[in-house]
Amino acid sequence: MTCVEFTVNGQKCTVNNILHRDTSLSAYIRYSLGLPGTKAMCRQGVCGACIVNVSARRHISGEIETFSVNSCLVLVFSCHGWDITTVESIGSRGLGYSEFQKRIAAFHGTQCGFCTPGWVMQMQSLLPKNLKMIELENSFGSNTCRCTGYRSIFDTIKSFAVDASPELCQQVDDIEELATCIKDRTRICNRKCSETNSESDWTVINADPEAVITVHFGDKIFFKVFREDQIFQLFNSYGVDNYLFIDGNTGKAVINEIEYPAVLIDISAVSSLKQYHFDQNLVLGANISLEECLEIFKNTAATMDDFKYLEEFAKHLDLVAQMPVRNIGSLAGNLMLKHIKPSYRSDVFLLFEAVGATVTIRGAGNLLVSLSLPEFLKYNMKGKLILNFELPPQGPKHIIRSYKIMPRSQNALAIVNAAFNIKMNPSTSVIEKATIVYGNISAKFIHATQTEKYLKGKNVFSNSILQGAISRLNTELVPVEDPAEPTPAIRKKLAIGLFYKFILSIAPISILKPIYKSGGTLLTRPLSSGKQDFQTDSSLYPLNQPVQKLEAIIQSSGEARYVNDIPPLPKEVFGAFVLSTVHNGDVDVVDAESALAIPDVIAVYTAKDIPGVNSFTFPGFQLQKEDEEVLADTNIKYYGQPVAIVVATSEELATSVARKVKVTYKNVTNVTPVLTINKAKLDKTRVISGDTIEPKGRGTNVRKVIKGVFEVGAQYHYYLEPLSCVTIPVDNGFEVHDVTQWMDLTQGAVSRFLNISESDVHVKVRRLGGGFGGKISRNVQVACASALVAKTLDRPCRFILPLDTNLTIAGRRLPCQCEYEVGVDNNGKIQYLNASLTEDDGFSHNENVLSYVVSSFANCYNADYFTVKSFAVTTDLPSNTFARAPGTLEGIASIENIMEHIAVAVNKDPTEVRLANMVQEENDLPTLINTLKTSAEYERRLREIKIFNKNNRWKKKSIQISVMLFPVIYYGNYTAMVSIYRGDGSVTVTTGGIEMGQGVNTKAAQVCAYELGIPLEKVTVIPNYSFVAANNIFSGSSIVSESVCFSIIKACNTLKERLKPLKDQMNNPTWEELIKKAGDDLVDLTATYMMTDKEPELQGYNVFAVTILEVELDVLTGKFQISRADILEDVGLSANPKIDVGQVEGAFVQGLSYFTSEKLIFDKTTGQLLTNNALSYEVYLAKDIPVDFRVNLRYNSNNPKGVLGSKAVGEMGICSSHGIIYALRQCIRESRKDSGYDANQWFEMDLPLTTESILKALNVKNSELILY
Repeated sequence: MTCVEFTVNGQKCTVNNILHRDTSLSAYIRYSLGLPGTKAMCRQGVCGACIVNVSARRHISGEIETFSVNSCLVLVFSCHGWDITTVESIGSRGLGYSEFQKRIAAFHGTQCGFCTPGWVMQMQSLLPKNLKMIELENSFGSNTCRCTGYRSIFDTIKSFAVDASPELCQQVDDIEELATCIKDRTRICNRKCSETNSESDWTVINADPEAVITVHFGDKIFFKVFREDQIFQLFNSYGVDNYLFIDGNTGKAVINEIEYPAVLIDISAVSSLKQYHFDQNLVLGANISLEECLEIFKNTAATMDDFKYLEEFAKHLDLVAQMPVRNIGSLAGNLMLKHIKPSYRSDVFLLFEAVGATVTIRGAGNLLVSLSLPEFLKYNMKGKLILNFELPPQGPKHIIRSYKIMPRSQNALAIVNAAFNIKMNPSTSVIEKATIVYGNISAKFIHATQTEKYLKGKNVFSNSILQGAISRLNTELVPVEDPAEPTPAIRKKLAIGLFYKFILSIAPISILKPIYKSGGTLLTRPLSSGKQDFQTDSSLYPLNQPVQKLEAIIQSSGEARYVNDIPPLPKEVFGAFVLSTVHNGDVDVVDAESALAIPDVIAVYTAKDIPGVNSFTFPGFQLQKEDEEVLADTNIKYYGQPVAIVVATSEELATSVARKVKVTYKNVTNVTPVLTINKAKLDKTRVISGDTIEPKGRGTNVRKVIKGVFEVGAQYHYYLEPLSCVTIPVDNGFEVHDVTQWMDLTQGAVSRFLNISESDVHVKVRRLGGGFGGKISRNVQVACASALVAKTLDRPCRFILPLDTNLTIAGRRLPCQCEYEVGVDNNGKIQYLNASLTEDDGFSHNENVLSYVVSSFANCYNADYFTVKSFAVTTDLPSNTFARAPGTLEGIASIENIMEHIAVAVNKDPTEVRLANMVQEENDLPTLINTLKTSAEYERRLREIKIFNKNNRWKKKSIQISVMLFPVIYYGNYTAMVSIYRGDGSVTVTTGGIEMGQGVNTKAAQVCAYELGIPLEKVTVIPNYSFVAANNIFSGSSIVSESVCFSIIKACNTLKERLKPLKDQMNNPTWEELIKKAGDDLVDLTATYMMTDKEPELQGYNVFAVTILEVELDVLTGKFQISRADILEDVGLSANPKIDVGQVEGAFVQGLSYFTSEKLIFDKTTGQLLTNNALSYEVYLAKDIPVDFRVNLRYNSNNPKGVLGSKAVGEMGICSSHGIIYALRQCIRESRKDSGYDANQWFEMDLPLTTESILKALNVKNSELILY
C-alpha cells in the first residue's frame, strides 16, 4: 500500500506523496481540507488550540475509543485508520450547536475566541467519561487562554460533571432557553462524533491488513509497520544509520532540534508493543501510551498490594505533559528522549529507576537484552527496538514517594524531580536500602549514591542522622549551570528540600515536632469556585444588559474567522523570516542558492529586494519616532533580527527552510550585547530623559530614610493568534488582511515599504485572536514582508510567525527600574520622595511609555512631596512596545513597592501606611477598602492566618490588601458608520475599534440598539475597513469601547434627526414602517461620525479598584497557591457587566502570571533569547488561578465623565495584580522570622517571583531541616 487512509468528520481521506512527508495533521486539516476551526500557535502541545478528537482501536482494550490529540504534533501520515473529528463536526450553523458550545458561549467563556475550539474539542473527548468536577478541572492542563482568566471556562466545564454544584446547575437551567446568538434559537447537534460512520468498512483493506505501508518522497521515505519483524526487515533493507521511529511524535515538543532523517518508521500500530501482563513483575509494552499507563497504574495499585506504589506513580504521571500528549506519547518515546538528550528530565526514567525497573531491547537476529535504565542510556540503540519495561513488586517494607516541582501547576518540565524508595524495618525504623533519584541536576547525575550508602543501616528519624544525610546530599548534588534554568544553588536547595519533605512525610508523629508536620505534604488544590456580583437596571436594556457576546457561539464552533482562516487561495505561497545569528555587524551573504535547490522553495528575498523604504514604522505617526527595518542589512540591532524571507508552497516548509538558511556576516565586533537597564545606563548615548514630577514642598518630620531599587522585567503578550498576514494582489493594489490593532499604520507602512499609494492598500480586520498592545505596530513587520512577496511574485502570500520567531522579534512590555529614596515620619507618612524611573525601550525609542509611567506613579497618593525623574535606555534587544496598561502597570507597581517598604521600615500595617499617604479629594479608595474588607471577612481571616503561621514552620499564609487608581484619558480618534436597511430595518455598524476579545462589538451593538430604540437582534457589527475608518488611531489604552460607542451615539443622533420629520408625519409607525418610508423617500440612512480627543463631553477620570489576596506558600519547595482573590472595581454603569467581569478576571490573571511566572532569559554572550517556546516561557494555566475567585463591580456607580455613565475596564485588572508580590513577601517574611532573620529588615526579591526567586528570598539554612 502506498498511501495512508483515514476519515475526517466522516469523510474518507487518502494522502500520498503529493504532500510533504513531514506535514502535520494540523496543516493538512487547514490547508488541504480547508477546515480552519482547528488553530495552531505553540506547536508544542501547550496552547491546545490544535486539539482534535480521534476514534481508533486501542490495543490494550481492543475497543474503539475516542481520545484527544494535538494535531500540530501528529504527522498526517501517522493517521492511518483513524476517524478524526474537528470542531466543525461538533456543531455549526448548519448542524446546530452542541451543548458545550452553547454553554461556553452563555457562560462568557470566550473573549478573543482563538483558543475556544481547542477547549471544545478537549471537552468533547471527555464527555463520555462521566467525570466529577475535580477530575474535569484536572483534565485541562492541555489548554491555554490568555484572555478570560479561566474562571468562566472552568465553570462551563464543571457544569458537565456528574456532581455539578447546585449553583452551576441553576446557571445551566437559566440558559436552557437562550438563543445561540441574539438572533436565532439554538439548534442542538445530535451527531455522535465517535459513532462509527457509514464508511467504516473502508479500513478493511482487501490485501493483507498488516502489509507495510510505504510512501516514497524522492530521497525520503515513510513506512508504517504492524509487526516487530517488519521493523527488522526494513533495517536489513535500508540500514540503521538514518532512521527514526515515530509513535506519537510528541517528542518534537520537547526537543525541537530533532531532525527527521531520510527514513521514518511509524510503529504506532505494532500491537505487541502496546500490551502488558504480569509474571513476577509488571511487564509494560514499550509503546503503551502514558495515559494508558496511568490507568494501568491506578487499577493495579487498587488490586495488588505489592504494586501499591503505582498509585504514587500514577499521581506523578498525571503531571507529565497533558492529556492529549499522554494519549499518544509512549513510555519508550519518553525514555528515548532521555537517551538522545541525557539532560532531559524524564519523569518516566525517574520513576522506573526508583524501583529498579529494567528494559528489554531486541536487536538483529531476535537477540534480546535486558538492561538497567542507566545501562540503557549508554547502550547503542542503532538498529534496536525497545520491547518492554519490567517493574518489580515492592513489599510492605518499601516506602516510595515521588515529587515534581514545576514552574506552574501543569504541563511543564520539572525544575527538579525526585523519587525516593526506602526499604525500612518496620520495627526498628532502620533503613535496609535507600534509593534516591533526582532529575535536572546534570546530564550524568542519577542517584545520590553517597547518601544512599550513608542511610543504609541507620534510623533517619533523628536530627543527627537526618543532618548527616543532608550534609552528604549537599556535597554530592552538583547541578550544572544552564542559563535557561534556575541556578545550581537553587536546584540543589530544592532537591534537598524534597528529601527533607519526604522524611517529614514518613516520620512517626510521636517524634515529629507538630509545627513541622505540614512540611511533609505538598500544596493540594481544592475544587475551584468563583462569584461575580454586579447590578443591572432592566429599564436601560439592552444597555447594561449582561448579554452573551455577539461572536461567542461562532467562536466556540470555530466559525469565527481570523486572518489565517481565510480559505486557501489559488497560487498562494507562504513566507518565513530568516533570523540573524549575531547581535551586531552587517549581512554579508545570504545563501539563497542552497535554499532554492530544495523542492517547492520558490524565492529568497533580502533587503535589496525592497522597492520602497525598508521600515515597518512610520515616523510622524503617533508613537513612531524612528524607522525600524523589516529586513536588516547593515547595522544589525539584535540577535534574531530578520535578515531575509524564504518563500515556499507550504507554511511548514517555509519555516523549516528559513531556519536552515546560511547567512554570513561582516564587521561583527566581539563585544557582549547590552541586555539590561544597568548596563545601558553606563553609556550616556543610550539614555534619554522623559517626564518629571516636581515637588510642591517638603515635610519636616523625617524620622526614617528608606532607599531601594524595584525592578520588573519584560512580558511577552502571549496572544494565541500569532503575528500573521495574508496579502492578496487585487486589481492595481493589495488587500492586506493583517492582525492589527492599528489599520492606519499598516496601510501607511506597507505603502511606503512597497513605494505605492496608500489608496492602493486596503486593510481589513475581522477580529484578532488577542492583542494586548502587541499588535499595534509589531505586526506591521509581518504585513510588510507578506506584501513584498505578494507584489514581487504577484501571488497571494500567507505569512504566519512560528512561536519562537514571534517571541524573538516581537516587542514586549518594557522592563522598568525604579530607584528611590523616601523620608517618612513614624507613621510612614511621606515627607519627601526622590524617585528615578528608567524604562528599557529595546533598540529604538518607538512607543516610549515614560509619560504613562510618570502619570500613574503617584497612584492614589499625595504627590506634593514627590520628585520624580524618568529615563529611557536603548539595549541590544527588539524594540519594545505597548503591553496591557503600558507604563501604568510599572508606575503603579513601583509606588506600591515603596509603600510596602515604608510599612516594613516603620513596622506598620501596609494598609494604614497607604491610607496615611492617600489624597483626600476625588478618592473613593478608603470607602472601597472598608466595603471589601467587610464582604471578604478580612479581619477574621487575618486572625486565622496568624494562628496558622504560628503553628506551621514549613507552610505560611498571608492576606494582603492592594489598591489601584488608574488614570483614564481619551486619546486619538475613532470612526463609526451606522447603516440602516430599508427592507427590514436591520442595522450594520462598522467602526475603527478592533475587536480583540474585549467585547467592543457587543457593546457597540448594545449602544446602537439603545440609541435607536430597537431590539438588539436588529444590529450586526461587521469587520473593520481602512477605507471606512481612515486615519484612525490604534485600538488600545482601554478607551476603545467608550470611544467607539461615543461615535455610534453621534451617528445615531444624526440618523434620528433625519428620521424625525418623517416620524412626526406618520401615526406612531413601527421601526420597520418608518425605515421603509425613509428608504422610499431617499432619506440617507447611513451616518458616520469620528470621535476625537477634543470632544468637550469627554473628560479624563479615574478608575478605582481594591483587591484582597490570600496566599499559601510551601517553604520547602517555593511553590505557592492563591487561595482566594476578592476584587472590587468601579466600572461605572457597565454597558455589559458580564463582559466587564471577564475583562477584570482576565487582566488580573495576566498580571499574576507576569509577576510570578513569566521570565525572558537571554544568552549574556550572544543576546539570543533562550526562553523562546511555550515550555520555557511559562504563562498561567487554569489551575494556577485563585482557587476562590470573586469579582465585585461597585454598586450604584455612574461616571459623569464617561460615555453613558461607564468606565473603561480592559487594563485595570492587571494593575490590581501587584498585590501578589506583597502577599508572597509576607509569607516569606514569616518564614524568615522563624529562620532567625530580622523581621523588620527589608530583603530583596527578584521578579518575577518564580520558585527560584522565592527560595532565594527565603534563604532557609540546611541546619534548620530537623525533626524535633
